[in-house]
Amino acid sequence: MKISFSTIFWGLISIGVGLFFIAGSWGAYAEHKRVQDYEGRSIGNITDKHFKQGSDGSGSYHVDYWFMSSGGSKISASSVIARQQWDMLQKDDTMEVRYDLSNPERNIPMYGGSPSLAYAFFMLLLGGVFVAFGGSRLWHGTRKRKS
Repeated sequence: MKISFSTIFWGLISIGVGLFFIAGSWGAYAEHKRVQDYEGRSIGNITDKHFKQGSDGSGSYHVDYWFMSSGGSKISASSVIARQQWDMLQKDDTMEVRYDLSNPERNIPMYGGSPSLAYAFFMLLLGGVFVAFGGSRLWHGTRKRKS
């Protein structure tokens, strides 16, 4: 009987990567559901927009805005949005804001940075492929082979 330790090692790495993607898909789905439960809607007024560059050279697109909650209080917020939306929006433009009625400080621009169900499904699918590949590597690495 001969066991292939490299095959087992790469199988375990693949399973770990797959579980990471599956956990990410659950997080994206939970965030999508949380944002979908925001029942408050208001018109937000953009006060500023800016780009924050990360240390790795990538960056994120931010928009600062304010809106009036159903209780009549003025809420100021900042949020990350998609680049396409950031390019279209200008200072003093308006956009729809979705917020939690019990806590308007928890809000997000409509069609902004919330993850979609397609993204969550893709992450789940990718994780499943990695787990299946890793499982097959483990299976083949521990099978009895003739020397």
